[in-house]
Amino acid sequence: MSVVNNSVNVPWDELEIGQKFRSAGRTVTESDVVMFCMFTGNWIEIHSNTEYASKTRWGERLVQGMLTFSLLSGLLQFGPAIQANYGVDKMRFLNPVKIGDTVYVSAEVIGKKEKDDKYGVGSFLIKAFNQRGEVVQRSEWSLLMMRTRADLDALVAGSQPELQD
Repeated sequence: MSVVNNSVNVPWDELEIGQKFRSAGRTVTESDVVMFCMFTGNWIEIHSNTEYASKTRWGERLVQGMLTFSLLSGLLQFGPAIQANYGVDKMRFLNPVKIGDTVYVSAEVIGKKEKDDKYGVGSFLIKAFNQRGEVVQRSEWSLLMMRTRADLDALVAGSQPELQD
């Protein structure tokens, strides 16, 4: 099965097991790490103290695992077909992300479950990898999705104002 674009925005009925999505890349910056420290209060020294981090097995500061995780949904650009995040399972941090690394994301449809007439739950294997192709994070996401194209189109049309000439 071929890789689709970076937007996961198809209704549940159009998902196929094995279907793949892939994102563009994003380089993680010093500012990202500092802002995440400030936003979360996570000032653990491996992220915020250059001297301390230089003495660790990695020899430098690392990007917070949860910052990398937070970037994933933005990189994949979930569209309005996705209604809610049902959960994340089997999350693993497999390799460190360093300041200056570029992160990419792939998503593969690994399961589908009917919810009701309007919604279904899609399950995705999510992998984040760096510019060297090393997988840095892996998890399984379950997402509540609109079931049909007609329901999705109606939702989008009903949420936008009519244009005035």
